[in-house]
Amino acid sequence: MASMTESELGRVLLTHRGVQWIIGTKDDPYALLLRAASDDPHRLGDLIRERGPLYWSSAEAWVTARHEVAAAALADPRLSFRHPDADAPAADDDAGEQREPMPWEVPALREILPFGELFLTAGRADCKRVRELLEPLLGAEALERWRPAAEQALRAALAAAGTEFDLRSDIADGFAAGLVREILGVPEEDHDRFAALVRGGAGALDAMVCSPHLRTAHELITSVDGMGALLGDLIARRREQPGDDPVSALLAAAPEHEVRSVCTLVALVGSELAANVLCAAVAALLDHPEVWRSLCENPGLAPAVVEETLRYAPPVRLVPLYAHEDLELAGTAVPAGSQVVVALEAALRDTAVGTEPAVFDPAAERSGRQPDLPVLPVFSGELPVTLLAPLVRLLAESGLRALSAEAPGVRRTGPVLRRLRSAVTGAVLELPLTR
Repeated sequence: MASMTESELGRVLLTHRGVQWIIGTKDDPYALLLRAASDDPHRLGDLIRERGPLYWSSAEAWVTARHEVAAAALADPRLSFRHPDADAPAADDDAGEQREPMPWEVPALREILPFGELFLTAGRADCKRVRELLEPLLGAEALERWRPAAEQALRAALAAAGTEFDLRSDIADGFAAGLVREILGVPEEDHDRFAALVRGGAGALDAMVCSPHLRTAHELITSVDGMGALLGDLIARRREQPGDDPVSALLAAAPEHEVRSVCTLVALVGSELAANVLCAAVAALLDHPEVWRSLCENPGLAPAVVEETLRYAPPVRLVPLYAHEDLELAGTAVPAGSQVVVALEAALRDTAVGTEPAVFDPAAERSGRQPDLPVLPVFSGELPVTLLAPLVRLLAESGLRALSAEAPGVRRTGPVLRRLRSAVTGAVLELPLTR
Protein backbone atom coordinates (compact mmCIF):
# COMPACT_ATOMS: atom_id res chain seq x y z
CA MET A 1 0.00 0.00 0.00
CA ALA A 2 2.71 2.46 1.01
CA SER A 3 4.67 1.85 -2.22
CA MET A 4 1.65 2.24 -4.52
CA THR A 5 1.59 5.42 -6.59
CA GLU A 6 -1.57 7.47 -7.03
CA SER A 7 -2.02 6.24 -10.59
CA GLU A 8 -1.55 2.61 -9.50
CA LEU A 9 -4.04 3.01 -6.66
CA GLY A 10 -6.54 4.66 -9.00
CA ARG A 11 -6.14 1.87 -11.55
CA VAL A 12 -6.76 -0.84 -8.97
CA LEU A 13 -9.82 0.90 -7.51
CA LEU A 14 -11.25 1.54 -10.96
CA THR A 15 -10.68 -2.08 -11.98
CA HIS A 16 -12.51 -3.37 -8.91
CA ARG A 17 -15.39 -0.99 -9.52
CA GLY A 18 -15.58 -1.90 -13.20
CA VAL A 19 -15.72 -5.62 -12.45
CA GLN A 20 -18.52 -5.12 -9.91
CA TRP A 21 -20.44 -2.97 -12.38
CA ILE A 22 -20.11 -5.51 -15.20
CA ILE A 23 -21.22 -8.39 -12.98
CA GLY A 24 -24.23 -6.32 -11.96
CA THR A 25 -25.35 -6.17 -15.57
CA LYS A 26 -25.84 -9.94 -15.39
CA ASP A 27 -28.58 -9.44 -12.76
CA ASP A 28 -26.45 -10.80 -9.94
CA PRO A 29 -28.23 -9.31 -6.87
CA TYR A 30 -25.13 -9.27 -4.66
CA ALA A 31 -23.13 -7.45 -7.34
CA LEU A 32 -25.99 -4.97 -7.64
CA LEU A 33 -25.81 -4.42 -3.88
CA LEU A 34 -22.10 -3.69 -4.26
CA ARG A 35 -22.92 -1.07 -6.85
CA ALA A 36 -24.79 0.71 -4.02
CA ALA A 37 -26.22 3.19 -6.49
CA SER A 38 -29.93 3.59 -7.26
CA ASP A 39 -31.12 0.01 -6.78
CA ASP A 40 -33.59 -0.86 -4.02
CA PRO A 41 -31.44 -2.76 -1.45
CA HIS A 42 -34.46 -4.42 0.16
CA ARG A 43 -35.63 -5.87 -3.14
CA LEU A 44 -32.09 -7.04 -3.86
CA GLY A 45 -32.04 -8.74 -0.47
CA ASP A 46 -35.22 -10.56 -1.39
CA LEU A 47 -33.62 -11.67 -4.67
CA ILE A 48 -30.58 -13.00 -2.81
CA ARG A 49 -32.87 -14.99 -0.54
CA GLU A 50 -34.72 -16.38 -3.56
CA ARG A 51 -31.42 -17.72 -4.93
CA GLY A 52 -31.41 -20.27 -2.11
CA PRO A 53 -29.84 -20.75 1.33
CA LEU A 54 -26.35 -20.04 -0.03
CA TYR A 55 -25.65 -18.97 -3.60
CA TRP A 56 -22.44 -18.44 -5.54
CA SER A 57 -22.21 -14.87 -6.79
CA SER A 58 -20.21 -13.92 -9.85
CA ALA A 59 -18.53 -11.43 -7.50
CA GLU A 60 -16.66 -14.51 -6.22
CA ALA A 61 -18.42 -14.95 -2.91
CA TRP A 62 -20.91 -17.27 -1.33
CA VAL A 63 -23.85 -15.12 -0.25
CA THR A 64 -26.81 -15.73 2.05
CA ALA A 65 -29.85 -13.72 3.08
CA ARG A 66 -31.52 -16.56 5.00
CA HIS A 67 -31.86 -15.89 8.72
CA GLU A 68 -30.86 -19.37 9.85
CA VAL A 69 -27.84 -19.61 7.55
CA ALA A 70 -26.71 -16.11 8.47
CA ALA A 71 -26.81 -16.97 12.17
CA ALA A 72 -24.82 -20.16 11.53
CA ALA A 73 -22.17 -18.31 9.50
CA LEU A 74 -21.71 -15.54 12.05
CA ALA A 75 -21.32 -18.11 14.83
CA ASP A 76 -18.96 -20.43 12.94
CA PRO A 77 -15.39 -20.12 14.31
CA ARG A 78 -14.02 -21.22 10.94
CA LEU A 79 -15.32 -18.02 9.31
CA SER A 80 -13.58 -14.74 10.13
CA PHE A 81 -13.07 -11.14 9.01
CA ARG A 82 -9.41 -12.13 8.70
CA HIS A 83 -8.34 -13.65 5.39
CA PRO A 84 -6.34 -16.89 5.82
CA ASP A 85 -3.59 -15.54 3.55
CA ALA A 86 -2.94 -12.74 6.07
CA ASP A 87 -0.89 -15.13 8.21
CA ALA A 88 0.93 -16.82 5.31
CA PRO A 89 4.52 -15.87 4.47
CA ALA A 90 5.08 -13.89 1.28
CA ALA A 91 5.71 -16.01 -1.81
CA ASP A 92 9.36 -16.02 -2.86
CA ASP A 93 10.92 -16.82 -6.18
CA ASP A 94 13.87 -19.16 -6.64
CA ALA A 95 16.30 -16.41 -5.72
CA GLY A 96 14.60 -15.88 -2.38
CA GLU A 97 13.14 -12.51 -3.36
CA GLN A 98 9.48 -11.58 -3.24
CA ARG A 99 7.82 -12.13 -6.60
CA GLU A 100 6.70 -9.05 -8.51
CA PRO A 101 3.01 -9.20 -9.46
CA MET A 102 2.21 -9.72 -13.12
CA PRO A 103 0.72 -6.69 -14.95
CA TRP A 104 -2.76 -8.25 -15.11
CA GLU A 105 -2.87 -9.15 -11.42
CA VAL A 106 -5.01 -6.81 -9.31
CA PRO A 107 -4.55 -6.83 -5.52
CA ALA A 108 -7.59 -7.24 -3.31
CA LEU A 109 -8.97 -4.22 -1.47
CA ARG A 110 -7.74 -5.68 1.82
CA GLU A 111 -4.19 -5.54 0.40
CA ILE A 112 -4.23 -1.85 -0.55
CA LEU A 113 -6.38 -0.20 2.14
CA PRO A 114 -5.38 0.08 5.83
CA PHE A 115 -7.90 -2.30 7.40
CA GLY A 116 -5.22 -3.88 9.59
CA GLU A 117 -4.49 -0.57 11.31
CA LEU A 118 -8.24 -0.41 12.11
CA PHE A 119 -8.30 -3.87 13.73
CA LEU A 120 -10.68 -4.90 10.91
CA THR A 121 -8.51 -7.86 9.90
CA ALA A 122 -8.43 -9.32 13.42
CA GLY A 123 -9.32 -12.99 13.83
CA ARG A 124 -11.96 -14.35 16.17
CA ALA A 125 -9.51 -15.32 18.91
CA ASP A 126 -8.05 -11.81 19.03
CA CYS A 127 -11.53 -10.26 19.00
CA LYS A 128 -12.62 -12.46 21.90
CA ARG A 129 -9.52 -11.60 23.90
CA VAL A 130 -9.84 -7.86 23.25
CA ARG A 131 -13.56 -7.90 24.02
CA GLU A 132 -12.78 -9.38 27.43
CA LEU A 133 -10.21 -6.62 27.98
CA LEU A 134 -12.66 -3.93 26.89
CA GLU A 135 -15.64 -5.15 28.92
CA PRO A 136 -14.68 -3.28 32.12
CA LEU A 137 -13.71 -0.23 30.04
CA LEU A 138 -16.17 0.07 27.16
CA GLY A 139 -18.79 -2.50 28.11
CA ALA A 140 -22.42 -1.54 28.69
CA GLU A 141 -22.05 -1.24 32.46
CA ALA A 142 -18.81 0.74 32.29
CA LEU A 143 -20.24 3.20 29.76
CA GLU A 144 -23.26 4.05 31.90
CA ARG A 145 -21.32 6.78 33.64
CA TRP A 146 -21.09 8.58 30.30
CA ARG A 147 -24.84 8.67 29.70
CA PRO A 148 -25.48 12.09 31.38
CA ALA A 149 -22.57 13.63 29.48
CA ALA A 150 -23.84 12.16 26.21
CA GLU A 151 -27.34 13.56 26.67
CA GLN A 152 -25.93 16.95 27.64
CA ALA A 153 -23.68 16.95 24.57
CA LEU A 154 -26.65 16.29 22.28
CA ARG A 155 -28.64 19.09 23.92
CA ALA A 156 -25.72 21.49 23.45
CA ALA A 157 -25.33 20.53 19.79
CA LEU A 158 -29.05 20.97 19.23
CA ALA A 159 -29.05 24.40 20.85
CA ALA A 160 -26.13 25.51 18.68
CA ALA A 161 -27.77 24.21 15.49
CA GLY A 162 -30.76 26.59 15.55
CA THR A 163 -34.20 25.83 14.17
CA GLU A 164 -33.17 24.31 10.82
CA PHE A 165 -30.31 21.86 10.68
CA ASP A 166 -28.98 18.68 9.13
CA LEU A 167 -29.07 15.92 11.70
CA ARG A 168 -26.00 14.15 10.31
CA SER A 169 -23.53 16.98 9.70
CA ASP A 170 -24.74 19.50 12.29
CA ILE A 171 -25.57 17.14 15.16
CA ALA A 172 -24.76 13.42 14.92
CA ASP A 173 -21.19 13.52 13.61
CA GLY A 174 -19.91 16.02 16.15
CA PHE A 175 -21.92 14.45 18.97
CA ALA A 176 -20.58 10.93 18.37
CA ALA A 177 -16.98 11.94 17.69
CA GLY A 178 -16.97 14.28 20.69
CA LEU A 179 -18.11 11.60 23.13
CA VAL A 180 -15.70 9.02 21.74
CA ARG A 181 -12.92 11.60 22.05
CA GLU A 182 -13.79 12.21 25.69
CA ILE A 183 -14.04 8.51 26.49
CA LEU A 184 -10.59 7.89 25.00
CA GLY A 185 -9.17 10.87 26.89
CA VAL A 186 -7.88 12.83 23.88
CA PRO A 187 -6.32 16.11 25.12
CA GLU A 188 -8.02 19.40 24.29
CA GLU A 189 -5.31 20.57 21.89
CA ASP A 190 -6.09 17.59 19.64
CA HIS A 191 -9.90 17.97 19.61
CA ASP A 192 -10.21 19.65 16.21
CA ARG A 193 -7.68 17.31 14.62
CA PHE A 194 -9.52 14.29 16.04
CA ALA A 195 -12.86 15.50 14.60
CA ALA A 196 -11.32 16.08 11.16
CA LEU A 197 -9.75 12.62 11.12
CA VAL A 198 -13.07 10.99 12.06
CA ARG A 199 -14.76 12.77 9.14
CA GLY A 200 -12.05 11.63 6.75
CA GLY A 201 -12.23 8.04 7.96
CA ALA A 202 -15.91 7.61 7.09
CA GLY A 203 -16.62 4.64 4.87
CA ALA A 204 -13.94 2.24 6.12
CA LEU A 205 -16.40 -0.65 6.48
CA ASP A 206 -17.92 0.06 3.06
CA ALA A 207 -14.47 -0.04 1.45
CA MET A 208 -14.05 -3.64 2.58
CA VAL A 209 -16.43 -4.79 -0.17
CA CYS A 210 -17.07 -1.78 -2.42
CA SER A 211 -14.21 -0.01 -4.20
CA PRO A 212 -14.20 3.66 -3.09
CA HIS A 213 -13.44 6.70 -5.22
CA LEU A 214 -9.73 7.55 -5.36
CA ARG A 215 -10.31 10.71 -3.29
CA THR A 216 -12.24 8.73 -0.67
CA ALA A 217 -9.47 6.13 -0.51
CA HIS A 218 -6.89 8.88 -0.03
CA GLU A 219 -8.95 10.41 2.78
CA LEU A 220 -9.33 7.02 4.43
CA ILE A 221 -5.62 6.23 4.23
CA THR A 222 -4.69 9.71 5.48
CA SER A 223 -7.18 9.57 8.34
CA VAL A 224 -6.11 6.11 9.51
CA ASP A 225 -2.44 7.20 9.43
CA GLY A 226 -3.28 10.47 11.16
CA MET A 227 -5.41 8.87 13.85
CA GLY A 228 -2.70 6.28 14.44
CA ALA A 229 -0.18 9.11 14.96
CA LEU A 230 -2.55 11.04 17.25
CA LEU A 231 -3.25 7.95 19.32
CA GLY A 232 0.43 7.04 19.30
CA ASP A 233 1.17 10.37 21.02
CA LEU A 234 -1.67 9.72 23.47
CA ILE A 235 -0.33 6.23 24.20
CA ALA A 236 3.13 7.66 24.89
CA ARG A 237 1.63 10.14 27.37
CA ARG A 238 -0.35 7.39 29.10
CA ARG A 239 2.74 5.22 29.43
CA GLU A 240 4.42 8.04 31.35
CA GLN A 241 1.32 9.16 33.24
CA PRO A 242 -1.46 6.55 33.34
CA GLY A 243 -4.97 7.85 33.90
CA ASP A 244 -8.53 6.64 34.44
CA ASP A 245 -9.23 5.94 30.78
CA PRO A 246 -9.43 2.99 28.38
CA VAL A 247 -6.05 3.71 26.77
CA SER A 248 -4.20 3.48 30.09
CA ALA A 249 -6.07 0.33 31.07
CA LEU A 250 -5.46 -1.37 27.71
CA LEU A 251 -1.76 -0.57 27.85
CA ALA A 252 -1.51 -2.62 31.02
CA ALA A 253 -2.80 -5.72 29.24
CA ALA A 254 -2.02 -5.48 25.51
CA PRO A 255 0.92 -4.58 23.25
CA GLU A 256 1.12 -0.98 22.08
CA HIS A 257 0.43 -1.70 18.40
CA GLU A 258 -2.78 -3.53 19.31
CA VAL A 259 -3.90 -0.74 21.66
CA ARG A 260 -3.41 1.74 18.83
CA SER A 261 -5.37 -0.30 16.27
CA VAL A 262 -8.23 -1.05 18.68
CA CYS A 263 -8.50 2.62 19.68
CA THR A 264 -8.42 3.61 16.00
CA LEU A 265 -11.34 1.23 15.42
CA VAL A 266 -13.25 2.83 18.29
CA ALA A 267 -12.44 6.35 17.10
CA LEU A 268 -13.17 6.03 13.38
CA VAL A 269 -15.61 3.15 13.00
CA GLY A 270 -17.29 3.51 16.39
CA SER A 271 -18.03 7.18 15.83
CA GLU A 272 -19.45 6.56 12.38
CA LEU A 273 -21.66 3.64 13.39
CA ALA A 274 -23.08 5.58 16.34
CA ALA A 275 -23.92 8.56 14.13
CA ASN A 276 -25.46 6.23 11.54
CA VAL A 277 -27.70 4.49 14.06
CA LEU A 278 -28.91 7.78 15.54
CA CYS A 279 -29.79 9.14 12.09
CA ALA A 280 -31.40 5.88 10.97
CA ALA A 281 -33.50 5.79 14.15
CA VAL A 282 -34.71 9.38 13.71
CA ALA A 283 -35.51 8.79 10.03
CA ALA A 284 -37.58 5.70 10.90
CA LEU A 285 -39.31 7.49 13.79
CA LEU A 286 -40.33 10.45 11.64
CA ASP A 287 -41.76 7.99 9.11
CA HIS A 288 -43.83 6.55 11.98
CA PRO A 289 -45.22 9.58 13.86
CA GLU A 290 -47.11 7.47 16.39
CA VAL A 291 -43.86 5.82 17.51
CA TRP A 292 -42.12 9.21 17.69
CA ARG A 293 -44.92 10.56 19.89
CA SER A 294 -44.64 7.53 22.17
CA LEU A 295 -40.90 8.15 22.57
CA CYS A 296 -41.45 11.86 23.31
CA GLU A 297 -43.98 10.93 25.99
CA ASN A 298 -41.82 8.15 27.42
CA PRO A 299 -38.03 8.54 26.87
CA GLY A 300 -37.59 5.16 28.54
CA LEU A 301 -38.55 3.63 25.19
CA ALA A 302 -35.22 4.71 23.68
CA PRO A 303 -33.48 1.32 24.19
CA ALA A 304 -36.34 -0.50 22.45
CA VAL A 305 -36.26 2.00 19.58
CA VAL A 306 -32.50 1.51 19.17
CA GLU A 307 -32.84 -2.28 19.16
CA GLU A 308 -35.58 -2.09 16.54
CA THR A 309 -33.43 0.27 14.46
CA LEU A 310 -30.54 -2.21 14.65
CA ARG A 311 -32.90 -4.83 13.19
CA TYR A 312 -34.79 -2.61 10.74
CA ALA A 313 -31.83 -0.59 9.42
CA PRO A 314 -28.68 -2.23 10.79
CA PRO A 315 -25.45 -0.19 10.72
CA VAL A 316 -23.63 -3.22 9.26
CA ARG A 317 -25.70 -4.61 6.39
CA LEU A 318 -23.15 -6.88 4.71
CA VAL A 319 -20.68 -8.96 6.71
CA PRO A 320 -17.75 -10.30 4.64
CA LEU A 321 -16.17 -13.43 6.12
CA TYR A 322 -13.45 -15.82 4.96
CA ALA A 323 -13.28 -19.59 5.40
CA HIS A 324 -10.12 -20.68 7.22
CA GLU A 325 -10.71 -24.33 6.40
CA ASP A 326 -12.98 -26.43 4.26
CA LEU A 327 -16.48 -26.43 5.71
CA GLU A 328 -20.10 -27.09 4.93
CA LEU A 329 -22.73 -24.36 5.23
CA ALA A 330 -26.40 -24.85 4.38
CA GLY A 331 -25.51 -28.18 2.78
CA THR A 332 -22.95 -26.53 0.49
CA ALA A 333 -19.24 -27.28 0.46
CA VAL A 334 -17.27 -24.08 1.04
CA PRO A 335 -13.54 -24.45 0.29
CA ALA A 336 -10.90 -22.84 2.50
CA GLY A 337 -10.06 -19.32 1.36
CA SER A 338 -13.57 -18.67 0.02
CA GLN A 339 -15.47 -15.53 0.94
CA VAL A 340 -18.86 -15.92 2.59
CA VAL A 341 -20.98 -12.77 2.72
CA VAL A 342 -23.88 -12.49 5.15
CA ALA A 343 -26.50 -10.09 3.77
CA LEU A 344 -27.45 -9.19 7.32
CA GLU A 345 -30.11 -6.58 6.65
CA ALA A 346 -31.93 -8.96 4.32
CA ALA A 347 -31.56 -11.85 6.76
CA LEU A 348 -33.14 -9.74 9.50
CA ARG A 349 -36.13 -9.21 7.19
CA ASP A 350 -36.53 -12.92 6.45
CA THR A 351 -40.18 -13.90 7.00
CA ALA A 352 -38.87 -16.84 9.04
CA VAL A 353 -38.37 -14.39 11.93
CA GLY A 354 -42.12 -13.69 12.14
CA THR A 355 -44.87 -11.64 10.60
CA GLU A 356 -44.17 -8.32 8.91
CA PRO A 357 -40.38 -8.23 9.45
CA ALA A 358 -40.12 -5.21 7.12
CA VAL A 359 -42.29 -3.08 9.45
CA PHE A 360 -40.65 -0.72 11.95
CA ASP A 361 -42.32 -1.38 15.30
CA PRO A 362 -40.28 -1.27 18.54
CA ALA A 363 -43.21 -2.74 20.49
CA ALA A 364 -43.83 -5.69 18.18
CA GLU A 365 -43.75 -9.28 19.33
CA ARG A 366 -43.82 -10.95 15.94
CA SER A 367 -45.87 -14.12 15.64
CA GLY A 368 -45.18 -16.88 13.16
CA ARG A 369 -41.52 -17.26 14.13
CA GLN A 370 -40.14 -20.62 13.12
CA PRO A 371 -39.47 -22.87 16.12
CA ASP A 372 -35.84 -23.34 17.16
CA LEU A 373 -34.71 -20.50 14.88
CA PRO A 374 -31.36 -19.21 16.19
CA VAL A 375 -31.13 -15.66 17.45
CA LEU A 376 -29.46 -13.27 14.98
CA PRO A 377 -28.29 -10.11 16.78
CA VAL A 378 -26.70 -7.44 14.61
CA PHE A 379 -23.51 -7.38 16.66
CA SER A 380 -22.93 -11.12 16.81
CA GLY A 381 -19.95 -13.41 16.78
CA GLU A 382 -16.35 -12.69 17.69
CA LEU A 383 -15.93 -9.99 15.03
CA PRO A 384 -14.24 -6.55 15.21
CA VAL A 385 -17.50 -4.58 14.89
CA THR A 386 -18.98 -6.47 17.84
CA LEU A 387 -16.51 -4.66 20.12
CA LEU A 388 -18.36 -1.42 19.32
CA ALA A 389 -21.87 -2.58 20.27
CA PRO A 390 -22.10 -1.07 23.78
CA LEU A 391 -20.72 2.27 22.58
CA VAL A 392 -23.11 2.47 19.62
CA ARG A 393 -26.11 1.61 21.78
CA LEU A 394 -25.22 4.14 24.50
CA LEU A 395 -24.73 7.03 22.07
CA ALA A 396 -27.83 6.25 20.02
CA GLU A 397 -30.03 5.87 23.12
CA SER A 398 -28.67 9.05 24.71
CA GLY A 399 -29.13 10.99 21.49
CA LEU A 400 -32.76 9.86 21.12
CA ARG A 401 -33.58 10.72 24.74
CA ALA A 402 -32.19 14.23 24.41
CA LEU A 403 -33.64 14.90 20.96
CA SER A 404 -37.14 13.73 21.88
CA ALA A 405 -37.07 15.89 25.04
CA GLU A 406 -35.66 19.03 23.44
CA ALA A 407 -37.31 18.92 20.01
CA PRO A 408 -40.54 16.89 20.14
CA GLY A 409 -41.95 18.88 17.21
CA VAL A 410 -39.04 18.16 14.88
CA ARG A 411 -39.93 17.25 11.30
CA ARG A 412 -38.17 16.55 8.01
CA THR A 413 -37.70 19.29 5.43
CA GLY A 414 -36.20 17.11 2.71
CA PRO A 415 -35.42 13.54 1.72
CA VAL A 416 -32.94 11.30 3.45
CA LEU A 417 -29.80 11.15 1.31
CA ARG A 418 -27.36 8.28 1.66
CA ARG A 419 -23.67 8.17 0.87
CA LEU A 420 -22.75 6.57 -2.43
CA ARG A 421 -20.96 3.22 -2.35
CA SER A 422 -22.08 2.50 1.21
CA ALA A 423 -23.24 -1.07 0.66
CA VAL A 424 -22.16 -2.12 4.16
CA THR A 425 -23.34 0.80 6.30
CA GLY A 426 -26.08 2.38 4.16
CA ALA A 427 -24.81 5.59 5.74
CA VAL A 428 -27.12 8.59 6.01
CA LEU A 429 -25.38 11.55 4.38
CA GLU A 430 -28.08 14.20 4.90
CA LEU A 431 -31.22 14.33 7.03
CA PRO A 432 -32.55 17.94 6.97
CA LEU A 433 -34.84 18.81 9.87
CA THR A 434 -36.63 21.79 11.38
CA ARG A 435 -37.84 22.34 14.92
